[in-house]
Amino acid sequence: MIQGRYGATGLFLMALMALSPGLDSRLQAQEIRGTLTLDEAVRLARKHNPGFLRTANDEGAADWSVRESYATFLPDVSTSLSGQYLAPGIPSTGIYTGEDFGIGSTDYYFSGYNLQLSYQLSGSSLFQVSSARADRKATRARIEAEAFSLESEVTAQYLAALRARDEVEVARRQLERAEESEELAKARVEVGAAIPTDGKQAEVERGRAEVALLEGESALRTEKLRLAEQVGVDAPGSYELVSEFAVFEPDWTREELVDRAMARHPQLRAYRAQEDARKAGVRQAWSSYFPNLYLSATWSGRAREIGDRQYLLGQARTSVRSQRESCQFMNQLVSGLTHSIEGYPKDCTADPYQLTPAEESQILANNDVFPFDFREEPLSIYLQVSFPVFQGFGRERELEEARAAAEDARFDRRAEELRLKTAVTQAFDELETAARVVEIEARNREVAREQLTLAQERYRLGAAPFLELLEAQSSMAAAERDYLDARYRFHGAIWALEAAVGERLRPQDSVGAADRLSQF
Repeated sequence: MIQGRYGATGLFLMALMALSPGLDSRLQAQEIRGTLTLDEAVRLARKHNPGFLRTANDEGAADWSVRESYATFLPDVSTSLSGQYLAPGIPSTGIYTGEDFGIGSTDYYFSGYNLQLSYQLSGSSLFQVSSARADRKATRARIEAEAFSLESEVTAQYLAALRARDEVEVARRQLERAEESEELAKARVEVGAAIPTDGKQAEVERGRAEVALLEGESALRTEKLRLAEQVGVDAPGSYELVSEFAVFEPDWTREELVDRAMARHPQLRAYRAQEDARKAGVRQAWSSYFPNLYLSATWSGRAREIGDRQYLLGQARTSVRSQRESCQFMNQLVSGLTHSIEGYPKDCTADPYQLTPAEESQILANNDVFPFDFREEPLSIYLQVSFPVFQGFGRERELEEARAAAEDARFDRRAEELRLKTAVTQAFDELETAARVVEIEARNREVAREQLTLAQERYRLGAAPFLELLEAQSSMAAAERDYLDARYRFHGAIWALEAAVGERLRPQDSVGAADRLSQF
């Protein structure tokens, strides 16, 4: 019943999910559900942000480059096993044919093995390890810098989403005040204590507040989607931002922050590591002037088998017959001489002038060597020491390019130091200004709240026109927006200072503390 309903493919997928419980959890981890703190956003971004992962992937290749550099001091080992079949015919070698060498037209089977051990040491190998390790250090520093940049970008977008959320809060409070004013104006119009235009004006103000709330909610959804995009995950449903940031009094000095940036900023460390890697490249380029050593040892074996056994026996019989005829000729020659020759006459009917069945069997057995009955070749050892003298100025060009790259890396590092000093100073000044602006805007908001309360009471008692109430409401809305701008200007200044210094500066108790506008 189950197989008929789901099919073989469905059963396979169900079994795969059952055997891989981590697969579904990883897929779910790529979505934001419920709530999201800043630390969770940064953690998810490190796992799923495509841009960061593309950079982080370079570490594996850098590790293998270091292993490869160590392997240059080890010998290379290669082996091969070959086989060949040559069909019947007369082969040619240059202007000669097989007939010129007495090679018949039978088929042949060939096989062989080759084992070679070689060792090569060059000047470049001597500095390849240090160069590869410097490149790996630069790669890791670049990944750390990218991770810090990612954290900084996620923090900035999280703040943007928090600001959009608080702007919705401001718009909602403004709508509530507009609705209260509308109810108050209508009540006074109904009893004849106010003119009808007051009610109409209050209705218009309430409509404007509704529009502002709708626009704020739309902006909040957009900023949260951008945050999910920055994190690198999906956000199919609504989620809440639960991290809060309190305003605090900075207690650092400009000199202290500059020193911290020069010592620990990830981006600056990446530039310094890159400079070290380019210096190692110069040393490796110099090594091209060193002599090169090459040593190899080769072990090999061959097997050659004639395919036509009758051809092989025919060749052996022909050879024996030629020897017998030569023996008979010598016997005749010696018989006509006056002086005998030692050893003659001979018996031309005995061995080796006759091919016995046992010898034929032995010949066939000796031929049965294909494919693995190899005949070992003599050991071959080769040594070469070469001294590069002139290579068309290629080495000089590579050396100059390496020097230029090292100088460029030094200039880049110096430029980054100057940029960070300027960025820290600018961000620190902005933070001090933003902290004072928050204090001023907090007082302004309190004054605007008192003014609104007084205007509402005066209008309720008929001691003030409706225009005065609208002006008080407008002043209160502007004060709340200015206070919101001041607070997020402070948070933005902290973020910019952290980005310039290269580390988090907020006190631990300033993150996560309740800081919603509704509580003021």
